[in-house]
Amino acid sequence: MAGPRPQRRTFRYWLQQLHLWVGLILLLPLVMMGITGAVLVYAHDIEHLLGQGDPPATAVGEWRSPSELIEAAKGATKDPGRIPIAVRWPIEPGEPAAVRLSRPGMAGERPQVRGGQQGAPQGGGQAQGQVPTRSPFAGSLQILIDPVSLQLLETQQAMTGWVRFFHDLHGHLFIAGGLGRELVGWLGVALLVLGCSGLYLWWPRPGQWKAAFAVRRKAKGLRLNRELHGALGIWSLLLFMLVNFTGVYLSFPQQISAAVNTVWPGRDMRAALFQARVEPVRGATPITLDAAIDLARQRVPDARFLNAFLPVRPDQALRLGMIRPGHVEGAPIITVIIDPWRQSVVDVFDPRTLSTGESIIAWQRALHYGIGLGGTYKFLVFVSGVIIPVFAVTGFLMWWIKRRRRRAGERAKQAILQAAGLTKAAD
Repeated sequence: MAGPRPQRRTFRYWLQQLHLWVGLILLLPLVMMGITGAVLVYAHDIEHLLGQGDPPATAVGEWRSPSELIEAAKGATKDPGRIPIAVRWPIEPGEPAAVRLSRPGMAGERPQVRGGQQGAPQGGGQAQGQVPTRSPFAGSLQILIDPVSLQLLETQQAMTGWVRFFHDLHGHLFIAGGLGRELVGWLGVALLVLGCSGLYLWWPRPGQWKAAFAVRRKAKGLRLNRELHGALGIWSLLLFMLVNFTGVYLSFPQQISAAVNTVWPGRDMRAALFQARVEPVRGATPITLDAAIDLARQRVPDARFLNAFLPVRPDQALRLGMIRPGHVEGAPIITVIIDPWRQSVVDVFDPRTLSTGESIIAWQRALHYGIGLGGTYKFLVFVSGVIIPVFAVTGFLMWWIKRRRRRAGERAKQAILQAAGLTKAAD
C-alpha cells in the first residue's frame, strides 16, 4: 500500500521561506541600518542641544561676496597646496558662511576612476560613465566665516565625533571605496524584498480586513507578535518602501536614474551636475565667480546665490546653486551649470520646470534624510528607522516560538512512539 503523498509546496510557502530567512540572516545588519538611520535624522538637532553645532554669525549688515569669503578662508590657512573647491552663503541670517578648501596638493593629482584606470583619458576629459574613486571633498578643510565681518569662526577638518561614526556606519559600513556603499545598497534591496513579500503574506482573507490592521488587546505570545508585525508593517509600508528605495538610489544612483528615465524620460541629471565637462579655450581667461553669479541671476532673476562648486581642472564646469525666497533647507535647489571659458550658461535645473523623472531624482536625497518636507515628514522618516528593530524582534520571536513548539511536538511524538513500542513488547 502506497504511503501518503508528499505535500505540494505553494508559492506562498516559498515566499514565506524567503521572507523568513532573509530577515534572520540579515537581522543584525538591518537592525543596525534602522537604528543608525533614525539617529542621523535628528543628528544635527542633537548636536545643537549638546552645544556641538556650528557657531553663530553675530555681525549685522550686508553679506560679503563669495569671492571675498574665499579670500578670507585662504588667508586663514597657511597651506598653499589647498585650493578652494566650494563656497556657501547661509540660508538664514545668523548662520555662518562656509568655504571648503581641498586636501593638500589635490590640484596636481591625476584622477583615478573605477575599474583600475588611472589618469584622464586622451583629450583631457573623463571617459563617459567613469566615476572618480575618491571624492574631491575627501581630506578637505571647511572654514566657517561670519558672512558680514569675514571673521574666522571655526575650522573643521572633517565630520568628526559621534555623528561621523553613525554616518560612516550607515553610509558605507566603514569600508572605503565603493564596496561599502554597494553593500549598504544591497541591504536596502533586502529591505524592499521584505516589504514586498511581507505585503503578500499579510494580505487578509475576505472578512478579515478589519482585524488585519489592528492588534487585539488580549493577544499574547505568537499571536501578539504576528499581529504586531503585520499591523506595523501595513501602516508603515508606503513610508518604509519610500525611504528604503531612496536609500538604494543613493547607493546605485546611475542604475536607478536610468530606470526612472526609462519610464519618465528626462535629462541625465547626475551626469549633468557632477560630470559636466567643458573644452578649455587657448588664451582665454576663465570667468570670475562674481561674474558667474551675475550670469546665473540673468537666467534666474528671482533667485539668489546659495553655493558654488568650483572647477579644480580646466575641463570641469562651474556649478552654482540658487534659491528663491521661502526656500526650505533640504529641498531641491536651482542649479546653473556654467562654462567658465566661454562664459555662458550650459544648462539650468530649476525645480519648477523639471520633468517628472527629473523631479523624482532631485527629491531622492531629501526624501531619504527627512529634510525639505517639514517636521512631520522628518519624524515619520525617524519612525521608519525605529520600526526596523521592532520588525526584527517580532519576526525572530515568531520563528523562535514556532521552532520551540515544533520541537516540543516532535518530542511528544517520539515519547508516544516509544511508549507504544514498550507496550507492544510487553504484550
